[in-house]
Amino acid sequence: MRNTLDDPKFKDQMKEADRTKVEKAVKEIVDWVDRNPNAELEEYEQKKKELEELWKPIIMNIYGQSGGAGGMPGGMPGGMPGGMPNMGNFGGSDAGPSSGGPQIDEVD
Repeated sequence: MRNTLDDPKFKDQMKEADRTKVEKAVKEIVDWVDRNPNAELEEYEQKKKELEELWKPIIMNIYGQSGGAGGMPGGMPGGMPGGMPNMGNFGGSDAGPSSGGPQIDEVD
């Protein structure tokens, strides 16, 4: 999300007030994660959901302004590029087999 905010093409289309709001929310949530390393999974998921609820209408508005051609700015097809920093994947729709922790490959 931070990379998307810094993308020059995206910067030109985003309102400064929205940009400030998102940057503030990201900082607050990252600070919360840093202060709460032993929080329950549900708490992390709630923080992620809060940020996504803030981000989605903003990015959809920008996507609508661009006419929808060429995909969403910054690679935003339904999620945040790279996920949320320090938060990992919490079983979203793109959760693959590695989302459950380490895996051991079978060797013949």
